[in-house]
Amino acid sequence: MCNAMAAGVLGIFGGVLQGMGAAQEHENNAQSYEMAAAGTDRDIAAEKESSAFQVAKTRTELARTQGGIRAGYAANGLALSGSAADVIRDSAAEGELDIKTIEYNSGVKVGGLEYQKAGYLKNADTERGAKGLAFISPIISGAARFGSSFN
Repeated sequence: MCNAMAAGVLGIFGGVLQGMGAAQEHENNAQSYEMAAAGTDRDIAAEKESSAFQVAKTRTELARTQGGIRAGYAANGLALSGSAADVIRDSAAEGELDIKTIEYNSGVKVGGLEYQKAGYLKNADTERGAKGLAFISPIISGAARFGSSFN
């Protein structure tokens, strides 16, 4: 009887230690997900910065191109009307389309990253929510084994 009692106490104690380890594992997983979410924040900021740079670069190139077109027409004595004006307008419209494409693609990428971040944070919450069960389950199992030793 004494050996069964000692084994049961050790089983419960082992369950407590096992539960503590399992709870810590869930906490570690939660922290890893939070670190991934923070990394995603960094990626979002980098994408927004990159997009702003690309838009600015495209606007500069567009202004340079239009200036070159105007200068070329003026050098040849052509008035900036009729088909010459159409070319300048088309160039501007095409440049704005390029800018809208950059902004759209960046928005899609940022949206995907924000969704990924939300998933990481949800996983962190789930891991933290599982800590209690991970802790108590081995203790209950050890207590059950202890109780069954008296049958």
